[in-house]
Amino acid sequence: MRSTSFRLIAALAVSAVMTSACGTGGSPRTSAVSTRPAGSAHRVDTSVLRTAQFDYDHKGSPEELVRSRDHESIVVGSVEGFEQGRDIYTVEGDPYPEKRVVMHVRVDSTIKDRGLVSDGRVYVDLDQGGVYHSGKPRRSLDDFRKAIPAGTKVMLFLSPDRRTAFRIEGAGNGLPSGAVLTVPDPQGMIFDDGSEVMGGQEDLEGEWQAIGSVDEVAIRVKKALGVE
Repeated sequence: MRSTSFRLIAALAVSAVMTSACGTGGSPRTSAVSTRPAGSAHRVDTSVLRTAQFDYDHKGSPEELVRSRDHESIVVGSVEGFEQGRDIYTVEGDPYPEKRVVMHVRVDSTIKDRGLVSDGRVYVDLDQGGVYHSGKPRRSLDDFRKAIPAGTKVMLFLSPDRRTAFRIEGAGNGLPSGAVLTVPDPQGMIFDDGSEVMGGQEDLEGEWQAIGSVDEVAIRVKKALGVE
């Protein structure tokens, strides 16, 4: 459910909602799974990103998004790949960590940046999904790499990661030295799928549905921000 508050339950909040595993060894332990369409009919398969639900105020256009939320960085670039991220233990005694992956994006155009771009790249923290009793993630890095191939054009509206938890292991996993881990706005991961734009973590509604490319979104965002 959307509300006037802007709370990220999975990416920015203190913890993601995870369902404890039970039963036999083959049973998966899952996050709160979105039932929204996953975009699997397209070249870009956003189903790997739809592992959690967000409670936030949806904005019906690029202009509304940037005027209502002060993102630290807004960039356009190309996906380079995915690397294994950190393990997050949200409560004491939990044997099953929340597994994360890091999406590497080469920045081709910077609309706004307050220090999140490092060596021409940004590094985006994403939920890997649930894990089995063995601790093995339900989705592998290859699943992400196949779903969102290297070279896919993407626009990102980012903030620095400020995640806290009971324990975080491998905080620097998937990051080169000195790089900053970032998290996307729920609406702030937009892929170019040839003839339309696709929301990564959330479906795009309102005026977004009439936009044909990431480049068009970028033009509108620059105009809204007064950026040449």
